[in-house]
Amino acid sequence: MKFLKVLINSFMSAVLFSSLIALLIYDLNIQMNFHFSTFSQLTLFIIMTYGLLIVIFCIIIFFIIQFFHGKKIQLPIISPSFLMMSFSLLILFFCIIFKANLNFFQSFFNQQTKPLLKNQYFMFLFLGSLGLILFYAYYKLRKNQLILLIYFLCFITVMIFSVHQRKSFPVFHKPGKTAQLEAKEIDKRITIIGLEGLSFDFLIPLINEEKLPNFSWLMEEGSWGKLINFTPNEPIILNSSFNSGKLPSKHRQLSIFKYFLPTLKQEFEVVPRYILLRQFTRINLLLTFLNPTMTDTIDIWKIFKDNNTTYLKRDWPYSRNLQTPSLESEKSFNRFFDELIHDGNPLANILKQAFYRDFDFEKNVAQKRNETQPQLTYFMLNGLNTVEVYFYKYSFPEFFGEISHEDINKYQAVIGNYYKFYDQILGKYLTALKEDELLVIYSPHGIEPLPVWKRVVEWILGNTELSATHDLAPNGVVFFFGKEIARGKNVEGISIIDIAPTLLYYLGLPVGKDMDGIVQSSIFLNSFTAENPVFYISSYEEIEIVKSKE
Repeated sequence: MKFLKVLINSFMSAVLFSSLIALLIYDLNIQMNFHFSTFSQLTLFIIMTYGLLIVIFCIIIFFIIQFFHGKKIQLPIISPSFLMMSFSLLILFFCIIFKANLNFFQSFFNQQTKPLLKNQYFMFLFLGSLGLILFYAYYKLRKNQLILLIYFLCFITVMIFSVHQRKSFPVFHKPGKTAQLEAKEIDKRITIIGLEGLSFDFLIPLINEEKLPNFSWLMEEGSWGKLINFTPNEPIILNSSFNSGKLPSKHRQLSIFKYFLPTLKQEFEVVPRYILLRQFTRINLLLTFLNPTMTDTIDIWKIFKDNNTTYLKRDWPYSRNLQTPSLESEKSFNRFFDELIHDGNPLANILKQAFYRDFDFEKNVAQKRNETQPQLTYFMLNGLNTVEVYFYKYSFPEFFGEISHEDINKYQAVIGNYYKFYDQILGKYLTALKEDELLVIYSPHGIEPLPVWKRVVEWILGNTELSATHDLAPNGVVFFFGKEIARGKNVEGISIIDIAPTLLYYLGLPVGKDMDGIVQSSIFLNSFTAENPVFYISSYEEIEIVKSKE
C-alpha cells in the first residue's frame, strides 16, 4: 500500500515536470499559437516518456531517504510535503534546462518576447527556491499547515502567470506595402562563393606553409576577418540570415524539419536541446518531414530581382542527389588524394563522395555562369564541412583518445588537401575577375572538436567516426576582394547578418532599417565611402519596388 502511495505522489510530480517541458516546447516554437488542448496532448506524450523516468527517480529517492532516516515515513495518498519537495527540486532542475535552451535559441526571440521569457525563468527560479525554504520551515515549525497553503497558492499563481506569459507572445503579421521605390539599374558585379566549414584554424597554418597561394593573396590584397554567427547553427537558418540581414526572430525560418507526434495534429519546428528529445525520431515516437514552408521575408535576391538585376544563385538548400561522378572529378580527386584512391575504408568513400559532389556542382555552376553572364553569382559548396566532421581527429589527434599511428599518417593530410582543392577553385575565379566585380568568399561557420559528452552520446548511438561539429557556432571566415576594397585589412566584428546590408550598400541600393546587420563600411577604401553615403529605408517589407517610368 505504501508503494502505491509513493507511486501516486511520484506520478503527480511527473505530470508537473512534463507540463513544464511542454511549455518549453511552446516557448521555443514562436510561430505556434497556444491552445490548451494541444498543450495537454504534449504533456501527455511527455508523461509517457520522460514522465516515467521522473516517477522512477522519485520512488528511488524516497526509499533512499527513508533508509537513511532510519524509520518508516508515513505518507498519505496525496502528500503535500512530498509534492512540495519534489515540485521544488524538479522546477529547479527545469530552470537549468530552460536557461540553457533560452541561451541556445536566443536568436529566435525579439525584443517583445525576451522579457516574457525572462519573467517565466525568474518566476520558476523563485518558486523552486521558495519551495525548499518553506519545506525546511514546515518541519522546523512542526508541520504548520499555513506553510503548505502559502506554497501551493504561490505554485498555482506562478503556473498561471507562466502560461499567460506564453499566451502573450506577439503574433507575427506580415506588413503591407505602404510606399513605392523606383527600381535602380545596377552597374556592378558580385561573385559570392560559400565554402562551408572554412576555419582560420586550418587556413593560417596552411598559408604560413605556402600551401594556399590564392587565400594568401586574398589576405594580402583584400579585407578579411572572422565571421560571427549564432546558434542554432543550422545551414538553412544561417542561409536565411545571410540573405536577409536578419536574425531568425525576424525572418522566421527556424528549421528545415517539422516535427509531429503520432497522436497530435499540431506540428512544431523546434525541439528542446539537452534532453535528447530529438532522438525519439530514431524509434518513431517523434516523426519528422521536410518543412515545405520557406520564409517569405524579402531578401537581397528578391531585391535584386525587383531591380531587374540578373543573377545565378545555387546556395542552400540545393539538390545534391549524387549522380555518377564525372571522369574529370575522378581525375581531380586522384591528383589531390592519390594515396587514397584504392582505400576501402568507409571514411575514404565519404571523402570521395564529398569531393565528387563539390567538383561537379562547381563545374555546373561555372558552365551556367558562362552561358548566362549574370551580374551576380552565388553558390555554396559543403564538401569540406562533411570531411572535417569525420577527419578532424586525424588533424588534431591530441584532442582525442587512442588513434592508431597508421590512421594518423594516412588521413592527417586529408583536410589540408581539401583546402588546396578549394584554393584551386578560388584561383579560377580570381583569374576571371572583372574590373567592376566584387569577390566575396565566406563560410557561415567554422569547425571545432566534438565535446567529450557528445562523443559518448554518438558512440552510444553508433556514430563512432564523428569527431567535429559546429553546433556551438564557431566563427566562420569572410574575404572581400575588388578595386574598392581596402588592402590587407583584418576587419573585426563582421557578422553573418552584416553581409546583406553591406552588399546592398556596395551596389548603391538602400539598406532596410529593420535589418539586424549593419553596413561594414570599413572594408571599403576611404575614397569609396566618401563618395557613397549609406541610404536607408524603413523596411523592404513595406516598400514596393516599381520599374522606372522612362
